Amino acid sequence: QRLTAARPAVLCSGCAMGRRGQQRGSGEEARRGTAPVSQLEDLMRRRGVDAAWDALEDMMRSGLPSDRFTVSRMLMRTLADGRRTWDLVKINRSIALVEQFVQQQPVEADEVLFNAMLDTHSRTKDISRLESTYQRMKDLGVEASHVTLGILVKAYGQVCDIKKVLQLWDDMKEQREQANAVTYGCMINACVKCSQTEKALQIFRDMQKRHKQCNTILYTTLIKGYGNEKDLSTAIMLFREMRNEGVPYNTIAYNSIIDVCIKCGDVGKAEDFFQEMMSDHSPVQPDLITYSTLLKGYCQVGDLDKALHVAATIKACGMQCDELVYNTLMDGCVKANDLSAGVGLFAEMANAGMKPSSITHSIFLRLYQRNGYKGRVNRRSLGLRLPGNALDAVAQLYQHHGLEKPSGTVEKASRAAARRENRAKGGAKPRSTGRARGNAKSPPTPQPQPQGPQGP
Repeated sequence: QRLTAARPAVLCSGCAMGRRGQQRGSGEEARRGTAPVSQLEDLMRRRGVDAAWDALEDMMRSGLPSDRFTVSRMLMRTLADGRRTWDLVKINRSIALVEQFVQQQPVEADEVLFNAMLDTHSRTKDISRLESTYQRMKDLGVEASHVTLGILVKAYGQVCDIKKVLQLWDDMKEQREQANAVTYGCMINACVKCSQTEKALQIFRDMQKRHKQCNTILYTTLIKGYGNEKDLSTAIMLFREMRNEGVPYNTIAYNSIIDVCIKCGDVGKAEDFFQEMMSDHSPVQPDLITYSTLLKGYCQVGDLDKALHVAATIKACGMQCDELVYNTLMDGCVKANDLSAGVGLFAEMANAGMKPSSITHSIFLRLYQRNGYKGRVNRRSLGLRLPGNALDAVAQLYQHHGLEKPSGTVEKASRAAARRENRAKGGAKPRSTGRARGNAKSPPTPQPQPQGPQGP
């Protein structure tokens, strides 16, 4: 095979590194970070991981060895780069090359390399390849660690396979005994994702009995789980337990408990926690998520004035309202049946340079429908021309602000969302009449609805 001029040195280094890897045996030097850097890894640092994969491919094609430490780091680097720009083609190519490496040099395959492969499959949610990789790991006699256990339960938790999660936790007893806070966190999070919050709490209590470190992340995971279960009292109990156990509060912890209060419909309790955050002795300060969560609660109960006041506070604090905030506010306008406020917020959103999403379109379709825009009407709203129906009204609103008219796909999805909302609230379909509805009276203002926004 013909190689580029830059690669012979890399290949020679690969041979040397392969021999050194076999001589090291356990590889403890590399684990401690004291082993010399291979030229393949040096190439990765200088020219990027893609160049390193190209070089590894050439080496394997020529039958030249490499070392597991460099290959593991290359795979981890590829995953790290994927957090910024997820490229499944690159990731699959990397995995294929690692699998080829294991096939050619099975003695080089260790637990660290297999964990990197398993973690990659976990992130891509490729359970089939994860299982085949784990089986290959066992076939080669590579012993799994507590890190392996954490990766596996996390992977099955992501696809909500609670049976497999619990089976692994029970079967891998030795690894469970070695588990640290990260491994326990993977297991607790998997149980919460699978709606097994009681099991998650049971594992957490077992962790406490073993005097394992219980950190803020574990507590907030459980608090969110009980929020999903609408169990506010247990969530508050866990939040207060943090202080008693000396676990520090942070903004995420407060945001989690405030969100649980909103989910459970207790806006007053959410306000209490918010005031606690704002107190002089509090070490944490609210962020955009804190304000937007509280704003969502006000919109849910139809208190549009308080929601708008929170939005004004966000701006006064130097933060920028994002699309979620605007969509939540405009959904609150739907519940309050306030078309004028909704259109004003839309204008503010457009002036801020934000492009409305399909969720925004769905919200405005419902807002116009609640204001009688179902058939033909005779009203002129905020300088807009006579709309034929809600879809025409929304399209003209977009045009008024120089925005592209929503596509047919978006309009179809918005109509479906509006129908679902009407069915959920027991609303009947509007009766079709043979006459124009230009002189029809506007429907009465509906009472605020207790359920959350349909869009955000």
